[in-house]
Amino acid sequence: MYAYARGSLSALVVEGLSNVSADPIPSSLPALPDFEIRQDVRRLGLRHQILLELVAHDAFAYDLDNEGKIVRIVANLKGGGSVSLPLEPSDVEQSSHSGLALGPHTEAPYWCAVEAQNGHSPSPSALILTALWNPQQEPTALIPLAPIIKELGIDHCLALTTPWFQFTRSDSFVKGMGEDGKNVSILSFDEHGGFAVRFNVYRFSVMKEAPQSVKEAYDAFRAAIDRTQPFRYTLSQSTALIINNTRALHCRDVVRDNMRTLIRVFGYAKHVKPIICSHDPLLVRG
Repeated sequence: MYAYARGSLSALVVEGLSNVSADPIPSSLPALPDFEIRQDVRRLGLRHQILLELVAHDAFAYDLDNEGKIVRIVANLKGGGSVSLPLEPSDVEQSSHSGLALGPHTEAPYWCAVEAQNGHSPSPSALILTALWNPQQEPTALIPLAPIIKELGIDHCLALTTPWFQFTRSDSFVKGMGEDGKNVSILSFDEHGGFAVRFNVYRFSVMKEAPQSVKEAYDAFRAAIDRTQPFRYTLSQSTALIINNTRALHCRDVVRDNMRTLIRVFGYAKHVKPIICSHDPLLVRG
């Protein structure tokens, strides 16, 4: 846990935890408001906050994501999975509330990773996940970025630190809030030799005005991600996966079982400086 707290690990697996409920899995998912007040969901959310504290992170929420709630339910609530919902919408949002496949990405926002920039708080330092229900043992996948950064070399890495990239607005933001971004970088380094990545394969692109060297670096970065075999881990109530959001991408296949339900909480490392809206609970401006 000390190594993770120092920011040197891409992820940390915690095993041997107690199950929070022995109740049978229902035949269909509850409505989100009913889901959020379940005692087993609350217990997992509280346990996540304790585990984040053990790795020197503070649990928090953004004001414009998940309606400002610290605990998020990740499940096929809005369609897009292998099995259609009874009222499947024609246009399914690309978010953790759907059953769509999610390509490799870090969690938004994508403006910065450590200190607030132009009115935007940094991206999460970590996200922690546990499965409330996972009947078909569907895994969560992650791609460590340190080997990819090393493979790219100095020239490509320096090109990725330039502000020649753009991203589209996340579907998970509160309706009418959030925005697209332009003139942002994908990679940044700190004075201690560490790095931070902000990226999403289906939301990021290189700006058309960018120099050719930047376009080539972006293509090389995408190709390296595509070549990398993800690490896959199957979550349950007795396990937790803490992902370093600045050093690893995470992704998933199309949800096969509509009962698959994960519980997620974001964490900030102690050195991160967001724009704080309230301290207890910790709510920051997105």
